[in-house]
This record gives sequence, C-alpha cells and structure tokens, in this order.
Amino acid sequence: MHIVKFYQGEGVMRLKLDTLEDLWTVQRIVLPNDLVKSKSLRKFKANETDVGELKEVIITLRVEKTELDKNALRLRIMGKIVEGKPEQYIRLNSYHTLNIAPSDTLDIIKAAWPDYLVNVVKNAVGDTKKPRLGIIVVDDEKALPAYLLGYGVEFRNEIYSNLSKRMTQKDFQEQQRKFYEAITSTIKSMDVDTVIVAGPGFTKDDVRTYMESKQEKIDKRIIYQQASNTERSGVYEIIRSSEVESLLRSEHIRSEFAVMEEFLKGLSSGTSKYGIENVATAIDDYAVGSLIVNDSMLGNQDVQKILAKAELMHIKIDIFNSMDEAGEQLASFKGIASIA
Repeated sequence: MHIVKFYQGEGVMRLKLDTLEDLWTVQRIVLPNDLVKSKSLRKFKANETDVGELKEVIITLRVEKTELDKNALRLRIMGKIVEGKPEQYIRLNSYHTLNIAPSDTLDIIKAAWPDYLVNVVKNAVGDTKKPRLGIIVVDDEKALPAYLLGYGVEFRNEIYSNLSKRMTQKDFQEQQRKFYEAITSTIKSMDVDTVIVAGPGFTKDDVRTYMESKQEKIDKRIIYQQASNTERSGVYEIIRSSEVESLLRSEHIRSEFAVMEEFLKGLSSGTSKYGIENVATAIDDYAVGSLIVNDSMLGNQDVQKILAKAELMHIKIDIFNSMDEAGEQLASFKGIASIA
C-alpha cells in the first residue's frame, strides 16, 4: 500500500493498493457516511429495449457498508452515488458497488481524519516493507500451513499423510515419502523469507532429515520448534513462544497478544476496564493510559466519541483485528477496553 496523497485539511487520502492485506486495511478505515471515489464499471442503456453495455466510469459513493471477499480478492464498497463522470452514464442517488482489487487506486474522503485511523494506514504502509513469516505445524497424520501477514494469520489447506498401520512396510515408506515431499513443496512455495516448522513428536525432525537428504536449495530460513498440536491453536502457540519472539517482535499480531495480556493482568487489580460505559467513565476519571478497540467497533458513534476524547488527552490507542484470536478475546470484553 502507498499513500499517493493526503490532504488532511480537505479530508482526502488517495491510496494505491497492492495486496489482500491492503483491502483489509481499507475495510477497517472506511466507515458509513464516508465518501469513496474510484474507477468502476456501470451498465448503460440508451433506451428501455437496449440490452445495455458496460461503461468505465469514475464514481463517488457515500458508503453504507463494506464486504471483504478474500477468495475473490475484492473489497466491495456499497452505497449511493453522489458524483460521477461521464455524467451521461451516471444516475445520482442510485445504488452502486465499487469492487476494489489489489492494484486499484481510490480516494477516501472523510469530514475529518482522526490520528488513530491515519496510524492504521501508516502502519499498513510500514508492514509492506517487513518480511512475512510462514508457519507449518506437522505430526504423523497431517500438516497445517499458515501465513503470518500484516492483517493476522491466514491458514491454508491441511496436508494429510494418509498413513495406515495396515500398510506393508514398502507402501508405508512410499506414502511417508509423498507426505514429506508435499510438506517440502509447500515450504518451498511459501512467499516468505522465514518458515517455522513445528509440532509434537519427531515428525518435524523427520521432515528436516528428508529435506537435508534431498540436498535441494531452499531459498529461505527454516526454524524448527516444538508445538503441542497441529491445530490452529498450535500455530498461535508458536506465535506466542519466546523462541520466535525476535522474529515476531515487529509483527502487529504479537503486539496484540502482549497488550491483551497487560489488560488481563489489570483486571485482577481493578485498573483495567471494558465496555463503552466503563471505559468512558475511566477516561473522565483520568484513569486511562491506553485504549484497545476492535476494528469492528470503529463505526460505533459512542466509540468514536471515546476515541476522539482519548486523542485530545494523548492516550495511546491500539486497534485490534477483530478476526484474530486476540480480537475475538477482546470481543468477549465488549470490543473496547482501557489499561491504566
């Protein structure tokens, strides 16, 4: 993601998108009643009997809602048209959907850009310069690959060993070889600089031995770690582990876990608060050092008032990904919390 221009006084930010993570970032910062301007296609009919044809237009919408389709790599921004060109292809106040994809450019226009939303964009721009991390947890039954991306953890399809004790020794060894080869191919295809191979037992060590025996050049750093299982919780266990802390120190998801742990510690002493009313009261009492809020709450007007007041008081604001484990945990505390 790149900031093409930002006229804060006019409330206009133009972004050039590059990746799926950028679509997710835009979804976080585009809120109802914002204006979004971008190129689009719209069906134009010269008359009632005309079947119509698609015309390229530039449309400005007043946003009503957004939907992210990770499979189609599209962010759908829906709302009413307030402006468009060429004018003959546009019907003002009619509904339209902008299908935003990686490589697209769009303008986001707000009445005002609060610092916490500007920081979301700046952090996303910074994330594009950071190396990503691949994780694959393995045992003798399956392997689960995952990416640690700027927007959280993305899990890929599991790889099954299909091994059985009923197999002959020859068939077992051949099937095991195919399993290790599939894992090796997955590691090689991961678009990252570093991959962590982890799991219970000795399968991860057998995979290492297999890859070393192949003497193939794998253009990435591979780290082997212990994990208690090969489920999603095993991946999150690796993310939290002290062994890989140096690798993940700059990754936003790890900071979310660290902040969440600080909040939970404060609950026992009564210094942490959660929920809109309790957090607002804590701010009024000057008892807040930092705020954490899920991105799914940013459209809430009461939350926006809290965040605006927090900015005036120079309170640190952390915005969580509501789809990640830390965000799901924060959701159980009503999506917003404060730490003294």
